[in-house]
Amino acid sequence: MIRFPDWEQRLGAFLDEIRDRPFDWGRHDCCLMAAGGVIAMTGEDPMPEFRGRYRTKRGAACALNRYGAGTLAATMDGKFGAIAPALAFRGDIVMVEGGLGISLGSASIHVGELGEREGLILRPRLLWTHAWRVPMPGADA
Repeated sequence: MIRFPDWEQRLGAFLDEIRDRPFDWGRHDCCLMAAGGVIAMTGEDPMPEFRGRYRTKRGAACALNRYGAGTLAATMDGKFGAIAPALAFRGDIVMVEGGLGISLGSASIHVGELGEREGLILRPRLLWTHAWRVPMPGADA
């Protein structure tokens, strides 16, 4: 799995498309939004085993136990190279308060709500607790 040479444009188009889509377990939640970003950047789905497998928070937890490594962080560790959050680049996957997002550099973008607005929201870099590298062209994976 390697990012396309034009991954930034592809990621931007993906984020524009989902900007106002509200959170929806099993359709547009943190896991599938981050996976969608990876698909946009690489053409490969890192989470196919989770698609269509849950519709609730409890169902997501069951899916992580059945198809993943028990937790979202451990599942991500098995799919991507874990890195220190301080080393995350634009396009890498990050975690804030147990939910996945995509690094934009100084902040990350997540599915959520801010006040009355639902859709994509920004979270500051200082809140990142975990990060995973999405390999770049020409870089070691």
